Amino acid sequence: MIKVYLVEDEPLVRRGIISILPFERYGMQLVGDASSAEEALPVIGSQDVDLVFTDISMPGMNGLDFIRVLRDKHPKVRTVVLTCHQDFDYLQQALRLGAMDYMVKTQFDDQSVDALLGRVSTQIHQSFAAEEREKLQESQDSSQKEKLFKRWKGLSWLVKESDFEELMRRSEECLSLSEWRDHAATAHRNWSLICPVLEKLQSGEPELAEMNSFADLKSWLSSYRREAMKLLRGTMHSEDVIDSIIRSLDIISRHEGNKLSQSDICKAINMSISYFSKCFKEIVGVSFVNYMQDRNIRLAQHLLHTTNYPVYQIAEQSGFQDEKYFGKIFRMKNGVAPSEYRVLSRKS
Repeated sequence: MIKVYLVEDEPLVRRGIISILPFERYGMQLVGDASSAEEALPVIGSQDVDLVFTDISMPGMNGLDFIRVLRDKHPKVRTVVLTCHQDFDYLQQALRLGAMDYMVKTQFDDQSVDALLGRVSTQIHQSFAAEEREKLQESQDSSQKEKLFKRWKGLSWLVKESDFEELMRRSEECLSLSEWRDHAATAHRNWSLICPVLEKLQSGEPELAEMNSFADLKSWLSSYRREAMKLLRGTMHSEDVIDSIIRSLDIISRHEGNKLSQSDICKAINMSISYFSKCFKEIVGVSFVNYMQDRNIRLAQHLLHTTNYPVYQIAEQSGFQDEKYFGKIFRMKNGVAPSEYRVLSRKS
């Protein structure tokens, strides 16, 4: 429904316009009227008005100045000008200022009224439809970008050539250079947190900030992937085993804070617990137990710094079932108790 507001300084004329114009027939609803622009402006701002019918010749702020203010303060509000025969010079100025149509007060016959409202209604509804399509496209674009960001943040693209090629192609199609470059820098910091052995490749972030072409960025990512796979293959495990361990890391990353058992993960990647433990330590660089403790402690640090949840609740949300055990591990990793860490982290 198009929300309409009427501004006309002569009360009789205003009442006549209200009674004559069949707004509802054209998907319009009159939500208010005023005798001056000064009276109308605060109401228009608070009621999400779509269309204003305004007289040109009014005491105080005239119609032209009113249209200028609407254009600057409420650019989505359309205007239709109410004019008399002698106001045609002003009418031309109003149209140049952005008024979408006009109505001559002395020509309020059914045919003229229907023609005007039909034109205005069609234009506004077409505009509404275009805005909805634009919002939908923006939403779809945003969703596509979020999916790409999540995929870059994980590690499956390291071990799967087809994933890497498809991710590179989709990123170049959907992301601007700055979006891709900035997210690559964020993801780069995350890769070594997911897989500690990749800390050996941590240099490179300053290079990313200086890249000014897709070719440079793609070359850097390809080089990083080659070096990462060289590290992983240096363990002498098969491609299938490396793929399984990397998949386990992505599973853990996607379920941060959840109580994932080693058994759950082994079932997901179809490996025995004993073989998984051995391969995990050799490929990732730390044991599974220490790895999970480190990830859970990092999550606890974040929650202590950013929330006021009690320590027992943070322990639970960080994957620890026992608060005392959580406190012991936290102190061992950080040198202070969780409550002390909270105070210190907020002073820095």
